[in-house]
Amino acid sequence: MNVSKRMHTDGDYEFNMVSLVRVAWANKPLVAIVTIVGGLIALVLALIAIPIFRAEVVVTIVEDNHMGGGGLQSLANQFGGIASMAGLNLGEGGTQDQEYQAILESRRVVEEFVKRNGLVPLLQPNQQVPQPLWFAVEKFKKTVLKIDEDKTKGTSTVSVEWTDPVVAARWANGFVALANELIRTRARDDSSRNIDYLNKQVSQTNVVELQRVMYNLIESETKTLMLANAREEYAFNVVDPAVVAGIRVRPRRTLMVLSGLVIGMVMGVLIAWTRNKFVGRDAELDTTLT
Repeated sequence: MNVSKRMHTDGDYEFNMVSLVRVAWANKPLVAIVTIVGGLIALVLALIAIPIFRAEVVVTIVEDNHMGGGGLQSLANQFGGIASMAGLNLGEGGTQDQEYQAILESRRVVEEFVKRNGLVPLLQPNQQVPQPLWFAVEKFKKTVLKIDEDKTKGTSTVSVEWTDPVVAARWANGFVALANELIRTRARDDSSRNIDYLNKQVSQTNVVELQRVMYNLIESETKTLMLANAREEYAFNVVDPAVVAGIRVRPRRTLMVLSGLVIGMVMGVLIAWTRNKFVGRDAELDTTLT
């Protein structure tokens, strides 16, 4: 089987791997020079590239933070209709994990984190005119922050990549702390509002059974309020906090140099093949003219 490919120009020129190797070998100095140049360029780029470090926090979702050890969920199952009539949202245990995960990944948490830490100038260092907060938040989400959920293990990993490993670790831990704070504040406000509302409803009804239900709801909401006030890790329990990284994740200098050498070698072979092709044509043309 003929593996060659015949290209028709002014004359016939046969190209195959054997001829390519022969051309490269015949032009060893040229190929070597281009290969070295490619490696040197890659080395320079690797040395001037800004090092990036990664800090990671592994968290799990707290299961009993707002359920009072399961009491509130039991009440929700028994008296969900009454609670709805009272204008209360007792929540559903099956969707609570999804809700917390969604909040952790939400734009609201990122925006609040960027504002509290004054990150807009750091995320837009070359902007002469200050850009809206939206651009800084988008850049933080796309280039700095990464959140991976492992549903099999029931964990989430919050990763922050930055040029300073100390700052990266502080931001990663701070981001999880902020998510906990926002969820805890919302739970505290909701429970306080529910307790106030239930106390008013108790005083306005004479039905003993309904009063009993409301007192049970008040008790569960009080437990939620207590946990929200006492527990810092309200929604997310930090299994493995972020630490200062000792090794950068980018650039991978060895890989960059090796890639530069390979690219340089390929370019050198192509240059040698192109040069040989046109030199051969010129020689053939001179012979024809003479």
